[in-house]
Amino acid sequence: MTNQQAVKGLKTIKTYCSSTLLEELEYAIKVIEKLERDGVADPLNTDFSKIQKN
Repeated sequence: MTNQQAVKGLKTIKTYCSSTLLEELEYAIKVIEKLERDGVADPLNTDFSKIQKN
């Protein structure tokens, strides 16, 4: 699964999501979108300990 597929699925789920969880769902979407922008194509198999902190 790609980041784009995950975001697309989460946005679909957002339609049916309880209003009490929208903020958390939106946060998850933003995290995955940021990972994609930063070049992390496979976050589940990425060793984040090797990434430099800003």
